[in-house]
Amino acid sequence: MKGLQKVRDFGELFLKRWRNAFSTILFYMIQFLLVIYLFGSQYAMVVSGSTTLFQLRRKEPNRLGDYLSMYLISLLLCLLAFAAGLNVWLCALLNFAVPFFLVLWRCSQFTPKGHLGYAMTFVFLELRPPTLEQLPTQLTAVACCCVLLVAALALQAKISHISADPVGQISRSLLRLSQLLDDLADGGDGKAAGKELYDLSRSFHRMGYDRRHLIQVPDHQKRFYHLFALLFQRASYLVTDQEAWQYAQKTPDFSATMHTLAQLVRRLEQAHTPEARQCLAQEIQALLQHTKLPQGRPRIFYRSVLHTLLLLCREEFKPYLGTLLQQVSWSRIWENLRQRLSLSRFELRFALRLAVVMTISCTISYLWEFEHTYWFPLHAFLLLQPSYEESAHRMVTRPVGTAIGCLLVHLVYPYLPGLPGVFLFSSVMISLMYCCTPGTWVHPIFSTAFALTMATLTVRETDAIGLRLLYLAMAVVLVLVVNRFLLPNRREPQFRRNLQELFRLQSTYWAVIRRSLRQPVDPGLFSELLSQFHMVYHEAVQYADRLPAEQAAYHRVRLVVLWNMFSELEQTEGLIQSGAVSPEEIPALDALASQLEARISPPRELDSICPDTLPRDELYYVLNRYLENARTLSGQAPPPVPVAI
Repeated sequence: MKGLQKVRDFGELFLKRWRNAFSTILFYMIQFLLVIYLFGSQYAMVVSGSTTLFQLRRKEPNRLGDYLSMYLISLLLCLLAFAAGLNVWLCALLNFAVPFFLVLWRCSQFTPKGHLGYAMTFVFLELRPPTLEQLPTQLTAVACCCVLLVAALALQAKISHISADPVGQISRSLLRLSQLLDDLADGGDGKAAGKELYDLSRSFHRMGYDRRHLIQVPDHQKRFYHLFALLFQRASYLVTDQEAWQYAQKTPDFSATMHTLAQLVRRLEQAHTPEARQCLAQEIQALLQHTKLPQGRPRIFYRSVLHTLLLLCREEFKPYLGTLLQQVSWSRIWENLRQRLSLSRFELRFALRLAVVMTISCTISYLWEFEHTYWFPLHAFLLLQPSYEESAHRMVTRPVGTAIGCLLVHLVYPYLPGLPGVFLFSSVMISLMYCCTPGTWVHPIFSTAFALTMATLTVRETDAIGLRLLYLAMAVVLVLVVNRFLLPNRREPQFRRNLQELFRLQSTYWAVIRRSLRQPVDPGLFSELLSQFHMVYHEAVQYADRLPAEQAAYHRVRLVVLWNMFSELEQTEGLIQSGAVSPEEIPALDALASQLEARISPPRELDSICPDTLPRDELYYVLNRYLENARTLSGQAPPPVPVAI
């Protein structure tokens, strides 16, 4: 019975994966047959890049700009891949520069493999470069595949009801927030609501972060996304802290204020005109002036949400239509580039390793005129991953899967009925490959079987197997050496760097707060800091959750405290933006911000800092909470009881 149940479970899993991969398989097959029929089998390599882009983007909302970007960049990468095959110097230069640039441009801790689609397009097109006479045909084939890619993504979005309409997404999220606030007011599950609110906050942070460009230009839509992320984060800030949430539930009038917030959120969702938003803003301002809750966390939460709603009422959301004549902040561009080129950043460390691996492997492949040498850089590219541990894992699973795939071809190939049998078997293998998870030992079984079967069209089956294993061994050695000696991205040191980055971002935020006390500051700067903090924070949380229970609990406490501190920073800036900080309070706040900017990264000598020169109002409470949390992390106070994230 157990054996039968296992077979049944395997069948259900296979059907689930087949349904999930069916659109990718169908897209690949249509492309492959069209390219073979229209252009010839020598151009079949162009299919891999567009299929990878489809696989990565098919569940994402794609805008017109995304479609245009995929089309133009694919054509540009085709030209660069051709140029890399002209001579050895261009080969080395472009194989260093292109992967390096793609990682810096597309990767982040939100999307550590954001480079994959474009990088695979460049690598696959370079593996079998065309002659100058064949280049127009290859460009036409790439353009044809890109047209099919755009059409397939649009059709997939329609079938799956994936909308790139940001207005609709914001509306649905606001309605969900109002429901959660009503549920919490009636005694709902705070832990479940906190997780959902955190996920909503992170999704808006990511949408805002995804709007970054090579050249930073004013982007109102990005600020709007970050304001919504801030709204959801402030809602989750209270319920995530179990101690604070239990205290809030016992506070008189708290249930009524939660229902009030839910009603205000619903009205914001329905306020489609400037007049409606202005009317709502006046009501929110009146509520801020007559807050019934006593000083404490519930009052801070309530007023923070009101301040955020007030800021949103002053905004007008419009889908972003950029122009080329916008003012460019070159200082912001330089600052962003300087930060990304720091050796402590994940992007630069991975970009350098990938660039070195591709330069060495592709140059050897170019100089070594032997059969199927392009398998060497292909293996190296697939083995090298953003983290050291993931690369090490693939250096075990890929050889195992490749060996099994070689054995499978050796056993099956003699019985294939000629050329039709070869194409049928390879089609089955590539279909099964798309059903598997990349990085497992099963995935390379089918990719190897597909590659070897197609290779038998030009070399003997036994020779193809030997070459496949040889080039894989070379790739393992190369990636092992580079991973070991060139800026390895081990998870534990990266976690320490992430913690340092979370403190550094707070120091930067205090510097920006000081500027905002003297002059208007571009709101996009706060948005960038907020997005970057939560991007790094989320990766740190993921690492902490994989640690043993005792270590995980210790780091989870510290991460929650860091999150609370940044929330209190945001609340401080919110008070400044909403005009809640009086002119008399500005000198004291400026002096305190100056001290914290200098001492918070890392936290040290905090005993002498206190907000006692400020009136005992909301600003005093927020700053006092911030200092208490900072002293906790610096070891000057006992650690709090672990709470769930």
